[in-house]
Amino acid sequence: MRKFVTRIATVASLTLAAVPALGLTQAASAAPREPVARVAFGDLNLSQPAQAAIFKARVDAAGEKLCRERINAGLTSLPLRGCMGEVHREVDRQLSDNQRQALTVAARASASQMAAR
Repeated sequence: MRKFVTRIATVASLTLAAVPALGLTQAASAAPREPVARVAFGDLNLSQPAQAAIFKARVDAAGEKLCRERINAGLTSLPLRGCMGEVHREVDRQLSDNQRQALTVAARASASQMAAR
């Protein structure tokens, strides 16, 4: 009988310990999540003007979607244009120095191609 009571007490204490943990996970998942945008560019050579343009188009599309979600959810007071500026600054911040340099080279090459026409 003593073993039985000990087992019940153990199960009861484990159950009571698990209940608050379940409440914490539910509260965390119930909190509103900040919208996030991810832009894939591993398939692009950013030093090539055409591929840099594809990257820019991907950033613009993902950024616009993100900004519209943030505006609709009331998470920002910025207009769309201001939010997009923040997106571009964040993208620039997350790129490595080599990636930023490749985009600069592509922009210069694109500008010189336009000037040659």
